[in-house]
Amino acid sequence: MNIATMLRVLLLAAAAGVTGAAQAAKPTCRTIEAEPNNTSTQANTGLCPGTAASGTIIASTDLDWFRIDVPNAGLVSINLSHAQGIDLDWILSNAAGTDVASGASVSNPESGSFNATTTGTYYVRVRSNAGTGSYSLTVTLPGAATACTFPKKVNLGKTGNATPKATTTTGGALLMGGGLDVDEAFKWMIARSGGGDFVILRSSGTNAYNDYIYAMGGINSVQTLLIANTTDANNACVVQTIRNAAAVFLAGGDQANYINYFKGQGVGNALNYLVNTKGAPVGGTSAGMAVMGQYYHPGGAPDNTSVLANPTAVAVGNNFIAHPVLTNLVTDQHFTQRTRQPRLVSFMASSLYNYGAGWASMKGVGADENTAVAVDTGGVGKVYGSGNAFFVRGTDSPEVLQPATPLTWYRAAQALRVYKVPGTAAGTNTFNLINWTGTGGTTGYWSSNNGTWLMN
Repeated sequence: MNIATMLRVLLLAAAAGVTGAAQAAKPTCRTIEAEPNNTSTQANTGLCPGTAASGTIIASTDLDWFRIDVPNAGLVSINLSHAQGIDLDWILSNAAGTDVASGASVSNPESGSFNATTTGTYYVRVRSNAGTGSYSLTVTLPGAATACTFPKKVNLGKTGNATPKATTTTGGALLMGGGLDVDEAFKWMIARSGGGDFVILRSSGTNAYNDYIYAMGGINSVQTLLIANTTDANNACVVQTIRNAAAVFLAGGDQANYINYFKGQGVGNALNYLVNTKGAPVGGTSAGMAVMGQYYHPGGAPDNTSVLANPTAVAVGNNFIAHPVLTNLVTDQHFTQRTRQPRLVSFMASSLYNYGAGWASMKGVGADENTAVAVDTGGVGKVYGSGNAFFVRGTDSPEVLQPATPLTWYRAAQALRVYKVPGTAAGTNTFNLINWTGTGGTTGYWSSNNGTWLMN
């Protein structure tokens, strides 16, 4: 080996040594709780700002302690999400053992903050208020770099500006019937977002909405999150991204996944925060529309009149997204294309029987493909697109509604009054979901006589 070659080898070895040392010096963030950590002296260390750590409360007396070192005075933020059906709390204490903040409501996630006027050691402990199970804890610190980390395969990418934009939002609900997307309906959501960050939620599929919606203009960014289990639905980064959104849209797919993964989890709570606290528009198409009303069908009912043979057995759930203008309401989509008029009526009948809903307040909305109903906070819905929207309400109670018995909701062939509203590009035809009146439509009647379907 000549001198030049030897020097080159030595230089490369030295560089590799420096790189290796730098890599070795890189801190490892704690992502999993380690027992025993039942006291402050046993507290887990290594929490990195913005990186979630998962753990499990195994008994009502179990406490999980974590030590955090606050480098600068300022706001310490804590987010604790946990499994469905339990209630876990967090408590923040200083080095002297004095409790200075807590998250002890029935919310999931439990989020809160503390303005630390002094630096140094603090402790977070997680405890059970009701039940036991898994959790995810995320802490952010003043003056510390934060790295919001999504679970693997959740973030399908963002189109637009990487830096989030805070905007003033206006609430509303978008019900899109599937098929081709309706441009004007998305523009309605964008306008109500104030030009902020638009988030797409799905449990299968791609990020195709990103470029499509961003190209419409007037929006800071569009990001797609694919959430296919409850663990991801409770991830702190996922939850915070949804809460920070200016608009959220649930894509098509399988509505059972949205119920199984989102309802009662961090995602579901974040959606309800947007609807009822922040006042941001939330909508969906196909499966996304199916879960928007107070009552919802989780999937599986046939697209024919056989649903009228035993309507009390038709699956209907309750209270996923608590939108104030969609109370006492159940939806169906791909409506005329799949002849789902009897199916929607069976959903209404099942809601009456299984949840005790009153016939006079029970309502149904069906939307054709390529059609959307954009409902403002006052309950007024504009109908966009090339198909029709159907607004259904009973004129009287069902004559026969009981298990294993065909439905008789007949009332002289006028049991359910239906207002059919054509969609337009400008959304000029409307329907008010509060006073149940519309413009630009026509009235008809549906009924079931001993399971025999009639429309006139």
